Amino acid sequence: MHFFEQQSHHATVAFAALLSTDIAVPPKAPVKYDHVLTNWGGAYDPSTGTFTAPYNGIYSISFTLMGYPSNEVRLEVVKNGERISMVYTTPNIYPQSSETLHLILNKQDRIWIRNFSSNITANLHDYKVYNVFSGILMRDVNMK
Repeated sequence: MHFFEQQSHHATVAFAALLSTDIAVPPKAPVKYDHVLTNWGGAYDPSTGTFTAPYNGIYSISFTLMGYPSNEVRLEVVKNGERISMVYTTPNIYPQSSETLHLILNKQDRIWIRNFSSNITANLHDYKVYNVFSGILMRDVNMK
């Protein structure tokens, strides 16, 4: 159980990033959303695809997935190396899936999206419109 109180400063953290082109994500590799629309606070690193919480707080994290009809794609939300959630698409159509999580994160917690499969490459379809990874600090808090 977390006990917390609101901090006295008003921190602002927000990011949104997309894929600039179709990509093939190797098994167990992170998705690197390279087209950054917003990175207020600089907490998202497009070179690794990782968001690092700069404050203790309650964050809203969202992502969308659009795969190719040629393969099934399973992407997982990872926090500090451990899966916390997953979405998937089925083959034979241009499928989409999405998820939003409200998470209590500690300063320096890391969140990223990763190919769940240990043996299948995830083919993602995009041109800056379909696959999005975003987050916002809803409230910064002092953990007790």
